[in-house]
Amino acid sequence: NKNNPQLLRRFVENAPQAIEWLADRGIMLNDITTTGGMSIDRTHRPRDGSAVGGYLISGLVRNITKRGIDVLLDTSVEEILMSGDEVSGVRLVNDEKEVIEVQTKSIVVATGGFSANSAMVVKYRPDLDGFVTTNHKGATGSGIALLERIGAGTVDMGEIQIHPTVEQQTSYLISESIRGGGAILVNQQGNRFFNEMETRDKVSAAIIALPEHYAYIVFDEHVRAKNKAADEYIAKGFVTSASSPRELAEKLGMDYHAFLATLECYNGAVEKQHDEQFGRTTALRAPINEGPFHAIRIAPGVHHTMGGVTINTDGEVLNVDQQPIRGAYAAGEVVGGIHGGNRIGGNAVADIIIFGTLAGHQAAKRARG
Repeated sequence: NKNNPQLLRRFVENAPQAIEWLADRGIMLNDITTTGGMSIDRTHRPRDGSAVGGYLISGLVRNITKRGIDVLLDTSVEEILMSGDEVSGVRLVNDEKEVIEVQTKSIVVATGGFSANSAMVVKYRPDLDGFVTTNHKGATGSGIALLERIGAGTVDMGEIQIHPTVEQQTSYLISESIRGGGAILVNQQGNRFFNEMETRDKVSAAIIALPEHYAYIVFDEHVRAKNKAADEYIAKGFVTSASSPRELAEKLGMDYHAFLATLECYNGAVEKQHDEQFGRTTALRAPINEGPFHAIRIAPGVHHTMGGVTINTDGEVLNVDQQPIRGAYAAGEVVGGIHGGNRIGGNAVADIIIFGTLAGHQAAKRARG
């Protein structure tokens, strides 16, 4: 119940247009699946099962190139310039230490969260000290800090999500689409231990509670064939594969009798569409019985910071008194108040497209005015 109701309503009402906005730019999300915490299939993704992040970025970069939009790489925003209580520009520094001032009536800050800033994470969540993060090294919270300097308020800064399935040596996220495609989680003893399709916080807590503090995502060739992301994980060396369940169990050092019993029980649940063990009600898609069989060792990692600066439904940044800072707009993970205390898979992409386009339209309108 931490979500801002007005922002959430705007999010829901504008979600269909976000899909259309992407499609109009040749970025098609025309397959629908499920992620943890959902009651039905409603996550849009590429039809070939590619990881959605890279797919979106490559499509957006194509559009930027096609339209000839200038992008300043290796350039940092040092300061948001103000004229009275309104934005008047930004001060930039490039990799050659040149200072550049850009005059503008409006800016959109979309710098992401702060998962890669371990000091900032620990400031708000000391219990997450030592966790790896799935985020890129630029997720430092710099945009939040810049906006705070011009008076922006913040909300929900202690609401930090850990993702249950992270390859620990590389901090690489293993997509929820693998579980949504029909994979299971097993412990080192070869047993399932929790509902794989619960919300991320609950699945993460269940893994952390295991004596070994890690688990394996187990899937078969049927799941792999429908998830292009799985081929990427195989190419990166994350996946242990075997021709039979017994061979896979032996490679992983599991009791193969327990592992075979686990698969038999789960396959029975798929056939009945009823999981008596853990109450899984979604993504009971097909039995795990088509070789080769695959496993990825995973554990939780810091994934998303739900807290950030406060905005209104037009994407305007609000100050500590909840009044708009004229000319300052923000969207995406730099913003707080939308996801509350948790986040459903797919909603971060929806968030940045929905509020990014809203903020962009408002910023452009102000700049033209």
